[in-house]
Amino acid sequence: MKKFFIIFSKLFKYIIFFGLTAYVLFNPTARKLFLGYVQIHSLEAGIKEAEEINLEYKKRLYYLETKPEYMDRIVKEELEVLADDEIEYRFEK
Repeated sequence: MKKFFIIFSKLFKYIIFFGLTAYVLFNPTARKLFLGYVQIHSLEAGIKEAEEINLEYKKRLYYLETKPEYMDRIVKEELEVLADDEIEYRFEK
């Protein structure tokens, strides 16, 4: 009798799972809700990524406005510009 309840409970879980899957697939309202949830989730992930990029730009802008040595470093790294009295050393790896 106990074995019957174990098998029945597993079977019941599968019936519920397939029933809900069929409901989502074949019911247009449920499908719209599910697709809306997926779209909201992807948009929230995009917003989070944009906020991280925005924070990085704000930090960079703050340093550019307040620290002149940061501006020098950016010019040297990104534009590869040297001052008149500087010597560039290149090392092979």
